[in-house]
Amino acid sequence: MELVTTTAGYEMLLRWGHLLAGVTWIGLLYYFNFVQGEYFKEADGAAKSDAIQKLVPRALWWFRWGAVLTLLTGLGIMGLRGAGQSLDIYVGALLAIIMFANVWLIIWPNQKIVIASATQLANGGQALPEAAGALAAAGLASRTNTLFSIPMLFFMGASTHFRHDFNFLAFLIAAVIILALEYNGAYPALKNIGALSKLPAAGKMGPYTSVNGVIHCGLGLTVILFLIVDFIK
Repeated sequence: MELVTTTAGYEMLLRWGHLLAGVTWIGLLYYFNFVQGEYFKEADGAAKSDAIQKLVPRALWWFRWGAVLTLLTGLGIMGLRGAGQSLDIYVGALLAIIMFANVWLIIWPNQKIVIASATQLANGGQALPEAAGALAAAGLASRTNTLFSIPMLFFMGASTHFRHDFNFLAFLIAAVIILALEYNGAYPALKNIGALSKLPAAGKMGPYTSVNGVIHCGLGLTVILFLIVDFIK
């Protein structure tokens, strides 16, 4: 009996990997923001230092490579499906790609500074002077990813179960809103880059400071983006 692997079979394997990796990535994103961050607010210095040196690096390993596998399998699915896909998948993919960039270009590089500073301090040295700024930059980017994850998950599901035909104007308006929010989230990292140092000030945590605040903002962003893709024809 000859085993024939169809395009649908390849897509199912990619979808399976996409779900496994996505659960790992977003699950750890929520752990960092909803559990670990709240614990760090109450933990004593020794416990926090120990967690930063031993727990955080392990969690960040799964976090960043989960992001890589999620992106690669998602792009693979889109490649197999080809042209003519729904507006929802492009909005969801834009959010996911920005989130991936935040992980590798902002969160991970700045968390490495925080980890190195905690390790140096624990070994009797001095904290790195740039650690406070690095923590703030990583924290805002992580909160921004949490904000984006809520509509991202909606639009990824909608691409199969509640499709909208592609509309360039709707996508453009959605993209402008998303990129404006990303600019705020990435600003603490961007402002230190020479050519970008004169950008307009942003980088406010605002309502993202609290868990409830970022969840409510994420739900609100989902509604706004849904109204854009559903009503702009």
